[in-house]
Amino acid sequence: MKKHSGRLLFTFFFLSFSMTVFSCGKVKRDEVQLLGKQHDLISDAADKDALTYHSSTPDTDDNKQRFREHLETAVTPDVKELFTSGHVMGIDNSVLMSFTCEQSTINRIIRKNGMELSTDTTDKGLYITGCPQWWNKDAIENLVPYKAGEEDGFWQYLWYNPVTKQAFYEEFSM
Repeated sequence: MKKHSGRLLFTFFFLSFSMTVFSCGKVKRDEVQLLGKQHDLISDAADKDALTYHSSTPDTDDNKQRFREHLETAVTPDVKELFTSGHVMGIDNSVLMSFTCEQSTINRIIRKNGMELSTDTTDKGLYITGCPQWWNKDAIENLVPYKAGEEDGFWQYLWYNPVTKQAFYEEFSM
């Protein structure tokens, strides 16, 4: 009887061991497939969340989407020559926009974002080096901005020239 049970135990052990070895390959393949799917899902989500700015081409769909997101208002037909530029570095970010529009659009942006005309005529926002060509610092120098924000926090600046209908928007966090 002991011989028979020894063989039975050996057979049982051999089958268990074989199944474990063979199933490890399947587990490994399944794990690789699962990890591949997770990577694809994360990549897709990151692509959807990645904000695209077009600083060299005006009026792109991405630029219009950034306008809606940052200014929290619709892109009306009077908004033209819309350029955007954005940089994110950790928790700090900066966004620049330039566009032409009517005074009514500026009024809507000011109202929606709780902006007020700055009382400091020397307040020129954040000085950013390497600005795109359309960010006209000379034109901005002569304008008083509307602004909203908190010290050591998130700031919005909006400059508008009613004669040229040119608007410049800057957003940044510190």
